[in-house]
Amino acid sequence: MIKTLRYAFVAALMMVAGAVNAQTTFNFKNMWENIEPAGKDKTILYLNKAEANNGVHTIGDVTLSVIAGENPSGAPTYIRTTYKPNDASKARACIAVYGGKKADNVIDGSSIKISSKGEKMVKIIFKATDLEPGGAAFTASVGTLKLDDSKVRNWTWTGNAEEVTFTVSRKNAAANNAVLRFVEITVNPTGETGINNITVDNAKKGVRYNLAGQRVNESYKGVVIENGKKMIVK
Repeated sequence: MIKTLRYAFVAALMMVAGAVNAQTTFNFKNMWENIEPAGKDKTILYLNKAEANNGVHTIGDVTLSVIAGENPSGAPTYIRTTYKPNDASKARACIAVYGGKKADNVIDGSSIKISSKGEKMVKIIFKATDLEPGGAAFTASVGTLKLDDSKVRNWTWTGNAEEVTFTVSRKNAAANNAVLRFVEITVNPTGETGINNITVDNAKKGVRYNLAGQRVNESYKGVVIENGKKMIVK
């Protein structure tokens, strides 16, 4: 019994360590600052272009895609640190994602899709720029999305999903063109994870793997992965 409890405790620590490592941060300066735009203006990188890999970037199991809307008021861009160097009021080292174009009576604009092939996402933080954070309606396809502070304009999403799409929109048909600017997006911040820490005596039947990725049978004791969930079987 003591041996079993000791193993369960060690296994639990391993799972906590895995949770800590689950954080993924998309820092846009690190991702796109060193890519030189193909157009004449070298201070703005258009994310719907090939040089930006069409706005797609993968870190580990998590993929972020900035998707241009059908008729946004502006194309999604990364604003480089060299943008308007003599204007201290301008935001830089950030992405700008626009809502629909008012002149064409379009409300919804571009979007940001985040997907995970590993653990499910339970929390995502959108860090806004200190300058010109912008203002717009921001919605999620699943889960709950909240504005943390109306001045700072950071957003936090909570839920339990493998994929979420976030859309930037004008607040209503009469609203002016809208934009949101972010310097980074963090998926499953340290301490937040989609791992289900389940202790069971008799797990459901299915294919199981140990932490080394080896297939094991139902008599195997310890930490196993079944149907994408980590469990302690004793």
